[in-house]
This record gives sequence, structure tokens and C-alpha cells, in this order.
Amino acid sequence: MTETRPVLVAFNFSTGADEALRQGHDYSLAIGAPLVVGHVLPEEFFVRVLFPQEAGEDVYTQAILEDKARDATHARVTDVLGSAAQFSVEIESGTPHASIQRLADRVAAQRIVMGPGPTAVHVARSATCPALVARASPAHGAVVAATDFSDPALPAVRAAAEEAVRRKVPLTVVHCLNIADADVMAVAAMASIPGGIGLPLLPERTLLALESAAGERLASAMAAVGASGRALVLRGAARAGIVGTAEADMTSLVVVGTRGRSGLARLVLGSVAESVITGAPCSVLAVPLHDDATPVAEAVAAHASEYGRADRLSPA
Repeated sequence: MTETRPVLVAFNFSTGADEALRQGHDYSLAIGAPLVVGHVLPEEFFVRVLFPQEAGEDVYTQAILEDKARDATHARVTDVLGSAAQFSVEIESGTPHASIQRLADRVAAQRIVMGPGPTAVHVARSATCPALVARASPAHGAVVAATDFSDPALPAVRAAAEEAVRRKVPLTVVHCLNIADADVMAVAAMASIPGGIGLPLLPERTLLALESAAGERLASAMAAVGASGRALVLRGAARAGIVGTAEADMTSLVVVGTRGRSGLARLVLGSVAESVITGAPCSVLAVPLHDDATPVAEAVAAHASEYGRADRLSPA
């Protein structure tokens, strides 16, 4: 199926940008989409008109800079992809992450591809389309997706399933039960009350019940988007679980959801997405979710309510 909206590769002449070019080019060919390569001129090169009488000269100077940047970008892309590659070049000026977003909006990009680094984190946080942070990765490695069980998180699972099918590789969908943090907070809260006694940590049978419930919920989430693969429930912090899974398995891509922008939603999920983007050993696809998403995890919450309270108040 042909996707007419272009794939935008943010290119800055670095080694990471060369890998982004290759992955962006492969993806555009696979889905039949145009490839656009965008380069951002440093903000200090941005010509500002200070005097009306010099406006014509400033515009002329800016045009020369853009032409040189376009020619240099075209030459480097041809060196990396080969003379047969079909692409267009777009030039912007200003702050890198803001300029990349402007380019994406201008060309109506359906995916942004870029090398790793601080700019990639900024773009992934604010982009309105999926953003791929490209790293050299195993060609036939599995795709790993992470979900927090919220319904709006399903686009990330769906995108991961589509990538697994396109690449003809296995799919693993991960959910992390961060029980340890919950236990530490509960003990600390009770200990802070005068005369309070710290409650015991969750017993093993409760943890197993929570894992079972999470596994069922994970299977339902995968079925909802027509994904087939391995459902993996882990104990521990999400960042460590997702990155650890990618490191342990031969993984070519990790897919995470990000709510972007700012506010509480970003603190809940965005911090995990950012840490995975910076810490994963392979490429990471950040899929923007709905801003009004609210994680629910009904099955896990039900089991926590049913088993957790009684077990905390009586010996295991």
C-alpha cells in the first residue's frame, strides 16, 4: 500500500545522520512514500533584517547560504544512498528541534527520522507524527513494544506490530509491573506516621496474581490491534525492563508511546519514553499518543484491591 505523505530525514552531516538516512530511505521505499531530507542552518546563520534599506541584501545572502546548504546536503545524501536514490532537500534556519518540527509540518511528514542526541529527544517529545531515532541495529532483530495498558497507548502497539510484519521479524510486547516502588512508598508512608508500623511487602502469591492479570490484559491489548507475538510481563521499573529486554534479545527496534508537549501526562509516560530513547541499544520509534490519555489497567487494579490489602495485613 502506498503512503503518499513523505518520510522526513533530519540530516546534520553526522555519522548518526548517515544511519538515519539509510533507515529513512529503506522505510520510504517499503511503503512507497517520497523521501525528504531536511537540513537546519545554525541559528547564527539566520539572516535578520535590521535596516529596511538593506533588506534586499539580507534576503540575497540568506538565499546564497540556503543554496550552498542544499547543494552540500544533496551531495552527501547521494554519497550515502547512491546516485539512484530519489529524494528532495528542504532547508530551514533556527533552533534545530523547532526547525525540524516546522519542516515536518510544512511537508506533512508521516514520519521523522533522525540520529540520536538531545535534539532527537526534543523532537520526539513534541512531534505530532511518529519519530524514529535511528541507530545501527541488527537487520533481522525482533521488534519490542511497551504499553501501559491505556487504550490510547494502543497506537504504539499497532505501530510495533506493523513494523514486525514489514520486517518479517518476531514481536514482543512488554508491560512492567513496578511493584518495588509501590512497596517502598507504602512502607515509607506508614513509617512517617507517629506510632505507625511499616506494612510488609507484597507476598509472592500476590505478585504472581498481578502478573497473571497483567498478562491477560496484555494479550487483550495485542488482540485489539491484531498483533501476534510474545507477551512479556516484567517486575521492575519500565525503563530498565524495556531497555533490558532490548539488550537481552537481538532487537532491531523498540516502540514506545509518548504523550509529548508538557504537563502531568508527560511526567507519567514521557520520562519513560525519553529514557528509552537515550538508553536503548537499537533504534527507537516514538509514537505520539492522545493528550487526554489516562492509564487505567483495570485488571491489575482489581487484583491489587482484591489480594493486596488482605495480604499486607496478615502474614504471608
